[in-house]
Amino acid sequence: MVKIISNMTRNEINFLDEKDKLIKEPKKKKKFTMGKIIIYLLIIFVILGISFSVDIISSSENLSQTFGNLSLWSQIKHLISSDDKELDGETADRINVLLLGIGGIEHEGPYLTDTIIVASFKPSINQVALISIPRDLLVNIPGYGWRKVNHANAFGEAKMPGQGGKLAQTVISQTLNIPIHYYVRIDFDGFIRVIDDLGGITLEVENTLDDEQYPIKGKETATTTERYEHLYLEKGRHHFDGELALKYVRSRQAKGIEGSDFARSQRQQKILMAVKDKVLTFSVLANPYKISRVMDTLSQHLATNLQVWQVLRLFDLGKGVAEEDIINRVFDDSPDSVLYSSLTQDGAFVLQPKAGNFSELQTIVQNIFDPNAVVQPQPKKIEIQNGTKITGLAYRTAQYLESLGYQVIKIGNAPTQDYQKTVIYDLGPTDEAATNLTQLLNAELAPVLPEWVTSTTSPKINSQTDILIILGQDRANL
Repeated sequence: MVKIISNMTRNEINFLDEKDKLIKEPKKKKKFTMGKIIIYLLIIFVILGISFSVDIISSSENLSQTFGNLSLWSQIKHLISSDDKELDGETADRINVLLLGIGGIEHEGPYLTDTIIVASFKPSINQVALISIPRDLLVNIPGYGWRKVNHANAFGEAKMPGQGGKLAQTVISQTLNIPIHYYVRIDFDGFIRVIDDLGGITLEVENTLDDEQYPIKGKETATTTERYEHLYLEKGRHHFDGELALKYVRSRQAKGIEGSDFARSQRQQKILMAVKDKVLTFSVLANPYKISRVMDTLSQHLATNLQVWQVLRLFDLGKGVAEEDIINRVFDDSPDSVLYSSLTQDGAFVLQPKAGNFSELQTIVQNIFDPNAVVQPQPKKIEIQNGTKITGLAYRTAQYLESLGYQVIKIGNAPTQDYQKTVIYDLGPTDEAATNLTQLLNAELAPVLPEWVTSTTSPKINSQTDILIILGQDRANL
């Protein structure tokens, strides 16, 4: 079930050389499959389409720059010889491509990056990692100081049209301490049109998405009742057109678990994979009309520093990557993350590294294909007890904390229901998790444990509990 309700009241982006043989086998000709013929024709069509395209986005950076100053024939010759060339990063066995999504010239903040994903490919094991970088991550942008990472592309465009992707590439590279070899950037309208050109995509929605505050395009300054629409997608399999897919990946105010930035980044990666699967279906590759429409859309809405032969090379290297060989990683401010949320002096929400530098983030990204090299901290196990007579208070609090990524292992009632103030007990050494919960719930962090908690004769809490929360009357309006 998909339901869009406009004008509701506000409630708050596969791609034998044996020694000493007595008889040498004749050298086999390279098999030239129909699939490869289609791909060659497709890319040649791109060249022709772009060469004669005049309808481009306002930025001077567009697909035509993909082909540099080389002639059409030179590009076609690249296609034939691409197997003999290597991509940047291929020798080091890791190719990193930055994927960026922007609003575009018809949107507010047209060059701010709404989506930032590093697609990393390791040819030797034929694996891909999709690493989502939060747009609110506070980073050092050369020439601009410490700003949100989503400003890098915009600053680059403001300084010199066509340089946004390059500056974003530089910033992500220095933040993660890995080379970013290529970038691809698409705007919202291009995202919508590509999915529509493909005939839509089908996706399994894992959790119901209920967002009563999805902003309506063009009504950013309208009254509250006209500014938002109600976006509702039930759990289950759905067919998405481009507009619905964009709303699905951009939704920020959904209720429950889908309201977190972590869930939002996961949705972006799922849509990306669904588009990849649709593009590689026979119904698309064998349909010249669909190919024509997609290529026309990309010529107007996509910017990249990849050359055509490099696109083909990437396809050849990664075409055998299976879904189970794709690693998904999302960075956010969940309890076990290496990042935490804070406010700047002027009140802006940002994410910063807990270590005080990006060393932990860099270690995870650099070892993304070797998870055993990075020991991830285990999330604290939380128990919630209701210290009031308000029915369902513990359950609602558990739902709220779980939506933020906390692990609640038990809920129940406290020995007495006369608590006025919410109290938090840390059953181990006091650490950041307990302190963060204290701030989140506006609670008190008790210095010592009460006797009934430490009693072994009649235990009142779960033996695995790390943090105990007893809710007081101050949580009545939850």
